Amino acid sequence: MALFLLVVGFFMLLFAGFVFYQGNHLGHYIETQGTVIDLKVDEEGAAAPVVRLITQNGQEVIFTGKTASNPPAHTVGQIVTVRYSPNRPDQASIKGEGNLFLIVFGVVGAILFGLGMVALVLGW
Repeated sequence: MALFLLVVGFFMLLFAGFVFYQGNHLGHYIETQGTVIDLKVDEEGAAAPVVRLITQNGQEVIFTGKTASNPPAHTVGQIVTVRYSPNRPDQASIKGEGNLFLIVFGVVGAILFGLGMVALVLGW
């Protein structure tokens, strides 16, 4: 059981760290402002923001946020900070979107890893 907790906790921490690093440190991102122009509602009633931004070279980009919620986290007309790669502006994202998932994943991974260490030390 100790080994299982250690391995699962370790890989959860590794995954959270990798996703955080990839999202914040790889590539060159430009931050700008975008406007929520619509809400895309799924079958369960969760709404994801549809955002319009203008890149540095004047290109209009419209994208749907990665996170949907009920009630919606954004309102039509709201100004949001967005990040995009100059090479792939079509893959823009709202800054900070998905951070709660990473925090939860990292905390659960740390708890499982810690429990695995305690179980290993105590010989469970």
